[in-house]
Amino acid sequence: MPIDLRSDTVTQPSAAMRDAIAKAPLGDDVYAEDPSVNELQNDVAKLLGKEAALFVPSGTMSNQLALMAQTERGDEVVIGERAHCAWFESGAAAALSGVQFATAGSGGLFTADEFKAAVKPSSYYLPRTSLVAVENTHNASGGRVFPLKDVVAIAEAAHSLGLKLHL
Repeated sequence: MPIDLRSDTVTQPSAAMRDAIAKAPLGDDVYAEDPSVNELQNDVAKLLGKEAALFVPSGTMSNQLALMAQTERGDEVVIGERAHCAWFESGAAAALSGVQFATAGSGGLFTADEFKAAVKPSSYYLPRTSLVAVENTHNASGGRVFPLKDVVAIAEAAHSLGLKLHL
């Protein structure tokens, strides 16, 4: 079976996957009654050392939930120049969260210094920067991945400025 990494939207389940889906126990996840969803969320929370996890059906939804939870309308979010939430989410950040983006770096990556340079000074006339989003933009940037040392430096810079971080 060929592996297609263009997008999660082009994948198709195998016969074995379809069989497993058909045989899986079902419940209403709205009422936390779906054992598969509950197990997945509990396993991920434990894996990440968090008190809870929330499964959502797409990366777009997870990005938008993160933006809504960590920003206020009118805020600005620093992102990479080819970030998914700016290029492939149909303006959802502006429509749903009322935020705008400032870009940092090039080729899908940015450094802590490039991030800090993208943060606007505090001014009545400028949007408040409240969040930096660090994303490995595989499709749009040739599979480039942030080095861990850069992620740590960006996180430290964000926290020193009182900003939140979305990975």
